[in-house]
Amino acid sequence: MRFPNPPPILLMKLAALPLLLAFLPALLLADADPAAAMAKQTQDLERLQKREMQKVDQAQEQDRIKLRARERDELAKVQRDANSAAVTATAGAVAGTMAGYDPAKFAQIKFSEDEVHNLIQNQLGPEIDARYDRQRKEIDRRYAAQQAKLEIPAADPNDDSSKQQHDLAVKTADLNAKYQEKYDDLAVEQAEAEAKVRFAHTTTINQCERDLNTLTTKHALDATQKGSSSVWNPMTDPDYSKLTAARDQARSDLETALDELRAQYANKRTDLDNAKEDDTSKLSGN
Repeated sequence: MRFPNPPPILLMKLAALPLLLAFLPALLLADADPAAAMAKQTQDLERLQKREMQKVDQAQEQDRIKLRARERDELAKVQRDANSAAVTATAGAVAGTMAGYDPAKFAQIKFSEDEVHNLIQNQLGPEIDARYDRQRKEIDRRYAAQQAKLEIPAADPNDDSSKQQHDLAVKTADLNAKYQEKYDDLAVEQAEAEAKVRFAHTTTINQCERDLNTLTTKHALDATQKGSSSVWNPMTDPDYSKLTAARDQARSDLETALDELRAQYANKRTDLDNAKEDDTSKLSGN
């Protein structure tokens, strides 16, 4: 018995059946396990974020390489001055005189070296850190906002309450992102301000150390020339007491300035906290 040929439309449906069966497990998995789909999207976001961070790290390291090269160049200049001064002092010593040994010159050389470190650690280095910290925080915020919205349940188009909750969650995520940017900017701003305070006060401290070095070296040199090391007692020298007091005061001033600065930024963060709380309350209608 011969069966009638199936209609062409049926043949097309039968041909498409293997393709449908191939995609069916994925479709069933997406419907059956939305958590797995979210986990996959989260992994994708994390991977992209990591790659962006790697680019920032690489760019910062390139700037750090340039900064280290500048530090070496600056210290090399100081070292050349030190070598020149040492040659002059040595030549004088060979000739039987200490006239070539200038305590103030050697103290100034040490001050120059200290200021190179101050420049790198408290000005140029922090400038680089601030620039790239801003980029890192911007990347963190962007991906955090995407993740937050990813975790918001989809709204039921047939349920007004569901749509309202969804809209509120989206607006809340946007509000959080807005204030996170303000917090991040404040943190970077504080770090920059603290670096400037350290730079200025460290220069003052270094100047005090330079003057102390000049004084103590001069008296040690005088004692050596006179053949006695007990001629000068710094504890009874009013100049020494004055210089040490100035140095200690400069150190104290640095800590006080940092404490005051931190208190100012703590107040700014409190103002931000209160503003965020008010905006969140308005958003939720409470």
